[in-house]
Amino acid sequence: MTVILDTHKFFYAAAPKIACSSLKLAFFELENGRPFEAYTINRNKKHIHNVGYRTLLRYAYPEHRIKDYFRTTFVRDPIARLLSAYGNRVIAHKELSLQIARKGLEEQQLEPTPDLDLFVDRLADYQKAHPSIHHHTRPLVVFLGTDADYFSRVYLLSEMAQFVSDFTERTGQPLTVGREQTGGPKFKPSDLTEKQRQKLMKIYKDDYKAFGKYF
Repeated sequence: MTVILDTHKFFYAAAPKIACSSLKLAFFELENGRPFEAYTINRNKKHIHNVGYRTLLRYAYPEHRIKDYFRTTFVRDPIARLLSAYGNRVIAHKELSLQIARKGLEEQQLEPTPDLDLFVDRLADYQKAHPSIHHHTRPLVVFLGTDADYFSRVYLLSEMAQFVSDFTERTGQPLTVGREQTGGPKFKPSDLTEKQRQKLMKIYKDDYKAFGKYF
């Protein structure tokens, strides 16, 4: 699940492609005194997201448990987040290759490993082709809700050092956050056409409405 530290009344809400893996690994090491190591059991791969801290959708927050907790999250410009997902999940992890997503690609009549233009132009279809693509490109509000004021503090990725400092000051616990899931080429909004940018702004309009003041 997202991270709940009852001793410190602290809650961190995760959203994919916003230092999600890095933060969960840091909290695991803090809680357990050792780094997390992925493993396989009965041919099922276990990683930090399905063993220690699952990413919750907003409706699934344990409100009764965290109602008076210090609630934090990180946000990121939605187009930058989408481009990060493309570079990491599509290019680096090859999640839209025939080897990994053949069935979904064939069902949606899609080209494997699309270039950026094709990926954006047929985003809804590629989301259907593989669950990981859907997960990593869903709007922020699905994970964080539409009320930014719900959180005690909202951070940008550029404020990671401030987050660590604030966490340590609040809890007395040191926190070391590395950088995970950084593989793949880096794309910029300028790599998109104006028409594509407008399309993505429409898709993520609720994100811009809820958290736009932070971007």
